[in-house]
Amino acid sequence: MPIRRRAILLSLLVLGCTAIAWWLVHVQLAERLGAVARRDLDTILEFVSLDLIGAAEDAPARKGFALLDQVSRPDSGLARTLARVDDENFRRIYFFDGAGRVSAASGGALTSPAIVRAALADGAASPADRRGVLLEPYADDEGQDVVGVWHWSGALQLGIVAERSYDRYIQPVRWVDAIFFTLTLLGTLSLSFLAQVDLRKLRDAFRRSDIDSCGPYSIKGLIGEGTMANVYRAEHRHLKRVVALKRLKIQSQRDETLERFDREARLASQLSHPNIITVLDHGRAQDGSFYYTMEFIRGLTLTQWVEQQGPLPPARAVRMLRQICAAVGAMHARQLLHRDIKPDNVIAYAAHGNCDLVKLLDFGLIRDLENKASRDLTRNARVLGTPAFMAPERLRDPRCVDPRTDLYGIGCIAYYLLTGRRPFEATIDADLVQQVQHIEAPRASASSVFAIPPALDDLIASALAKDMDDRPASAEAFDAALRAIEPAVPWHLEQARLWWQSILPDAEA
Repeated sequence: MPIRRRAILLSLLVLGCTAIAWWLVHVQLAERLGAVARRDLDTILEFVSLDLIGAAEDAPARKGFALLDQVSRPDSGLARTLARVDDENFRRIYFFDGAGRVSAASGGALTSPAIVRAALADGAASPADRRGVLLEPYADDEGQDVVGVWHWSGALQLGIVAERSYDRYIQPVRWVDAIFFTLTLLGTLSLSFLAQVDLRKLRDAFRRSDIDSCGPYSIKGLIGEGTMANVYRAEHRHLKRVVALKRLKIQSQRDETLERFDREARLASQLSHPNIITVLDHGRAQDGSFYYTMEFIRGLTLTQWVEQQGPLPPARAVRMLRQICAAVGAMHARQLLHRDIKPDNVIAYAAHGNCDLVKLLDFGLIRDLENKASRDLTRNARVLGTPAFMAPERLRDPRCVDPRTDLYGIGCIAYYLLTGRRPFEATIDADLVQQVQHIEAPRASASSVFAIPPALDDLIASALAKDMDDRPASAEAFDAALRAIEPAVPWHLEQARLWWQSILPDAEA
């Protein structure tokens, strides 16, 4: 999936998760605040109820407002209790009777608020005691939003209401809302920014190389990291030529690794082809590490291309596949096998007014078929390579040397370019190996968003065949089949040039 599309989907996912988190926190906090409000209000109601019950014992015949009139004297216990109510926490306390009439402790009449109506609807005025709470805001006599708790005493035929300012009750929730809103806004803006930039460029801008120099080269930046070696952008201190420098890690310099690295540099340097990266130099640095340099290409590996921009239309894919076939054919003509053909090892670029050019690179598994004395360094038949792009015969026997194993890799690249997916995918390598060896490869046309010509679909299927005899006979035969397909999917230079200028504005498109 393209990086920008992933960033947009990630943005939507973050917004969705934030909304769910906000709702859950909002509900939990509202419940806790409601419990605190009920507790505080209930405490006041208990004290007021005790004062009323004490007064009722002195005058058992008095009920309702008649009882309230008796206990409303300034020196009464009720008056002292109400005086202790903190005005910061409680808006007011008042009383109501079974008819819905409302009175303050001083005896003054009040408008019947929503909480009294809710209490009566909930069974207040019955002979039994009842309690309730109203945390939905409602307006009091002064037009202020409040929340409240009510208690109805069946024995006294009198109801009590304690109210708290809604603003004070809801303030913590508003803080949470403000925090979530701010975080959501910042997250959305950040992800929107990431959706507009090349994430790999952003990452590379902050990557620092672990060395400053290597031999006669000044290190300018880290291009890529591997298990055995790192690749840097470097500049020759005297010639000022910018190169890609591959340096073997110190801890990787065992005899077998050194021999493989030396073979890679030596054999790759013998290749001279416009679609094969040119090896320029080979040497040993002051710290004892080995390195070799290659021409520096400003472009995208096919993996980067598909991850950032999505699958390629057939016309552009065919153009690139033909160049890969030419590179592989040139290697086979020299009796050299690449053995690690995959999207990571092909870089696309634009130069000198031409576009959608590719070069084959990374010759770490290169094999010389003519030199029988040269050992295949995969001792103990260890599998070296990337299983998702390896031919089934190489997975069965790592020592298998046949040019058609490279053609399988080209078929994998073709499938990947057109669909954005590998032919076989699994989370466990053992499952992946099982699929590559025993399950027929899916058709590219079944997974591509583009209309793939049947001839191209059949060609890719044949390249991915389990039996080597069912694949194209050679890289030249593969290229000839692609050339025959080209008229059905014409490539347009101007369209490609505009694309490259939008992706790499300083490219020589």
